[in-house]
Amino acid sequence: MLPIRLRQDLAPGIIDKKVRSFMETSLDDTRTKKELKALKPSYQIPSASSKTELFRLNAPSKMGHTAYLSVGKTTIHTNKRGPSCYRETEINVEVNSDDDSKDKIKNKAGLKVYQIGTRPPFTGQFPTPNPLEIVITLKQSEDDCDRLAGLVESLRYSFGHYDDWSSLPAPLFFERVVRDYISEFALDNLDNQPEQEDDDDSEDE
Repeated sequence: MLPIRLRQDLAPGIIDKKVRSFMETSLDDTRTKKELKALKPSYQIPSASSKTELFRLNAPSKMGHTAYLSVGKTTIHTNKRGPSCYRETEINVEVNSDDDSKDKIKNKAGLKVYQIGTRPPFTGQFPTPNPLEIVITLKQSEDDCDRLAGLVESLRYSFGHYDDWSSLPAPLFFERVVRDYISEFALDNLDNQPEQEDDDDSEDE
């Protein structure tokens, strides 16, 4: 049994700063997607997404322990990237045809045509896995810390009948759930119970 420390409250999320690139087009445009990617973009929208991997911290702790951040590799729900909680943000919107078919308009190259629109501030919540700090506190010389951390992270997803991410690896996660669902009873210590008196008051002859 290897001692591995897990902490939830101090593990930060990781935000990847990106941009979404667009090219100006028209319905008569015959350029392919490959040709458009080779050109300089006409417009860019700032975007951000959450990194979903297992990360190893390059700087070891003062005790020489190896630390990892388990952010989660599977996104439960997919949402448009880059929303803001306090201001409007830009977003690309597919252009629909004018008839009732609701088909998406495409140019002559068969590519969908988009317009740049805006979306209101996002004040909801995204159900994403909580980051978890994994620290290998003690190991043997032949142990591989990367594989140990990967094993711990694998226990956070898709085990048994549970097919979503859990906040902790399976053994610790189910231990908490069992405590939540089983009532605790205060059992009296029978050793400290007073002795029962005999109701027979007859004297020996």
